[in-house]
Amino acid sequence: MVKLLLSVFSLILLFPNLVQAADYCLDVNAKKGWQGVTLPHGKISQVGFSGSWSVIAGLYGPVGPRGYSGSDAQKLGPLYGYKFDQSYAFGEMLVRDQSGRIVPFAEFAALAVNARDPAGNYAFRINDSDVALWDNAGAIRVCISMR
Repeated sequence: MVKLLLSVFSLILLFPNLVQAADYCLDVNAKKGWQGVTLPHGKISQVGFSGSWSVIAGLYGPVGPRGYSGSDAQKLGPLYGYKFDQSYAFGEMLVRDQSGRIVPFAEFAALAVNARDPAGNYAFRINDSDVALWDNAGAIRVCISMR
């Protein structure tokens, strides 16, 4: 037992980042509005995602956090009034930081790893207005690795 404890203690001393690293994950549901996660003080080492979602399930196929492009985006064009934010594609994942600034997920992921101290509340959602969430389907899991 003492040898085991000494081994674990030695690993902690040799690899302190392994002990302090943590993932903060959130399943962002396409049928819900803003969904939040709180990040502690520290440094973001990686931002990842998995899964897919769709607007108007059954009519449009599932997409990742960059949303619709190509012919599907053109077909959705006349419905632009149902976007949450007109600046971004239908189905794109939006991220709101603690200051209220909204950016697309791709920009958040790229900038997050360079943030000095990202501590605070973040919210994620699909770019679809609240009244149009009912016909969406799917979820995208976001994981933020901190050290």
